[in-house]
Amino acid sequence: MSFAERNKSSPLVLPPPQPNLNENLGSLDLPVYSHADLLAARDEDQYEHGPRILVGLKDYVFDVTPLMGFLIPGGQLSNYAGKDISFALTKASNRREDTTVKGYGTLSSNELKMLDEWTSVFLRRFTVVGRLEMDTMTTEY
Repeated sequence: MSFAERNKSSPLVLPPPQPNLNENLGSLDLPVYSHADLLAARDEDQYEHGPRILVGLKDYVFDVTPLMGFLIPGGQLSNYAGKDISFALTKASNRREDTTVKGYGTLSSNELKMLDEWTSVFLRRFTVVGRLEMDTMTTEY
């Protein structure tokens, strides 16, 4: 049984919080990823320990490789891999049309608060590897 098959029906479990994971974030000189860079890094890039999966959320690019079983083709969240998930995550959607929206310019004030909460969760659980080139205008890939 492949890794994808083993993890396809498992419930989504986030890694435990790690309060100091991105402690010096403000002082780091992080690379800037465009939406095209993020998509190109989808799951084809091989790194020391295998493929690395990146997603954009608000202003950051996160390494979400611990969720690989959900993000690889056939996984529950495969539409999220290599994309800016700000809009879709805030809408609690995995629909293709919501995962192709870049930015968060059309979100309501309540949705923006939810986006901040999700960003806080990701900052405690995943490593920031870059900054997302922000285009808060909503456009599609």
